[in-house]
Amino acid sequence: MNRESINNNQLTEFDSILADSISNTKLKEGTIIKGTIAEIEDEAIIVDIGAKVEGRISKREFAFRKDQKELEVGDEIDVYLDKIENHNGECILSRSKAKSKEIWAEIEKSFQAGELIEGVITGKVKGGLSCEIGVTAFLPGSQIDTRPVRDVSHLIDVPQKFKILKMDLKRNNIVVSRRAVLEEIHKEVREERFLQLKLEDVVEGKIKAITDYGAFVDLGGYDSLLHSSDITYKRIGHPSEVLKIDQQVKVKIIKVDPEKNRVSVGMKQLEEDPWLQVKEKFNVDDKVKGVVTNVTDYGIFIEIENGVEGLCHKDMLTWNHKQNSKPGNLYARSQAVDCQILEIDHEKRRLSLGIKQLFPNPWHRFNEANPIGSVINVNITNIKDGIIFCNLEDDIDGAIFSKDLSWDADPKEEIKKYKVGDNISAKIIANENDKVSLSVREINGSPFDELKDKNKGDIVTCNVVETGDFGLKVRIGEKGPISIIKRNELALRKSDARPERWAKNDKLDATITNIDQSNYKISLSVRMMEEKTEREAMEKYGSKDSGASLGAILGKALGRDKKEE
Repeated sequence: MNRESINNNQLTEFDSILADSISNTKLKEGTIIKGTIAEIEDEAIIVDIGAKVEGRISKREFAFRKDQKELEVGDEIDVYLDKIENHNGECILSRSKAKSKEIWAEIEKSFQAGELIEGVITGKVKGGLSCEIGVTAFLPGSQIDTRPVRDVSHLIDVPQKFKILKMDLKRNNIVVSRRAVLEEIHKEVREERFLQLKLEDVVEGKIKAITDYGAFVDLGGYDSLLHSSDITYKRIGHPSEVLKIDQQVKVKIIKVDPEKNRVSVGMKQLEEDPWLQVKEKFNVDDKVKGVVTNVTDYGIFIEIENGVEGLCHKDMLTWNHKQNSKPGNLYARSQAVDCQILEIDHEKRRLSLGIKQLFPNPWHRFNEANPIGSVINVNITNIKDGIIFCNLEDDIDGAIFSKDLSWDADPKEEIKKYKVGDNISAKIIANENDKVSLSVREINGSPFDELKDKNKGDIVTCNVVETGDFGLKVRIGEKGPISIIKRNELALRKSDARPERWAKNDKLDATITNIDQSNYKISLSVRMMEEKTEREAMEKYGSKDSGASLGAILGKALGRDKKEE
């Protein structure tokens, strides 16, 4: 028999003896048994449970014993036999599991009473930290502190208090919070500090956070809001332009809300209000120097005095309408400019400023040289949405609407005859608000000149130009305007109101029902003319009680007319 065989036999014999010894002492896994402290190491306690069997228990499991007694060799304690290790003579023991029922009952009392418990953070686990409070508990990452914490090393093994959030005995799960404890402490400090803060007090503070709308100032345990509008009288794009985190500032308490426990503070309130000097220093029409503080799509803001600024609307930047559409192409922040005060609103603290007012108005010069009715040559620069845009002089533009191209042709078809770059003649028909309206069709006058002596109710002779289901298109006289007589206006009787009764170049009479010389509009009706003729005939030659027919009356009237001739 070799040496290895002898050693194996000896080991088997040892295991057998150990198993018999454990069996005789009735040690069973999963039970609570008595043990004696055999040795105390730096990190563990060695416990003898008899039968020449020892186990190691981490000191952390003894950290929160209720009797707080110092551990000594020879002390007898209850332990939980988790697992027996036969080969090395050791076993896995747990002090916390032995005390779990007792500890769970005590923790549950604290939970129901809303009391805090003591414990230590033992290390990191998925989603948070592991804590020892007599039993193992879970501290979620969101409950570690009032703010996100990246490094938790300074919290490990440090005794502290926790609040129990949830307990589940079946799952052996306890969730605790350190954040809730800190918030409660902060709440007490805040309440105490809030009572010390009084309206109009000037206090020292530290910038704690900066947002788009302002900053939060720590007034010594109490956070107050410093709104962006209360930082300075100057215009700022963002609070970070004048403030930075941890900056020490002096502020004035401008609002205290006891119901919401809120305090608002201001910095500009410690300075003299620059608007108090505006009445004495500035007047409407004053020419002043300033600096551009902001550029927007609708204009630019100009500071004319420290903390006093006004808006120069884009329409007030230049006489050139094209450049006005993009203020950013003309001016930039911090640029020095000359301007004129157009309006002062002391109540609303607003200034209206103008820059173009400092230069001659090119429109005045153009209007004097080209009054309404003038015929000028223009160059087409753009055609869009039924409008022809023309350059008249330097930065002055004009517009020709498609309806003003021809008296007779379809505007949509007529505008197709023109293209960018064409040089054409046009007549100025309107010039209001620096906008010039032109007309091609009015160069040689207007067809309505033929009707300058006509009024509503007058009868005119027309020439048929076109017939259709719509009615008749007719020209008044030989050179007058074209108008439409609607189908229902063609005759007094519906049976006679048929467009096919007329052909092109036929003549007919119609009554003017509406005429607008300034807008070149006229309406005609044959029906109203016939109604008038019938009414006059009835009044002259017959009556409703005579029994005579309209035809007879009209025949009689026509006969008398012939005799009189």
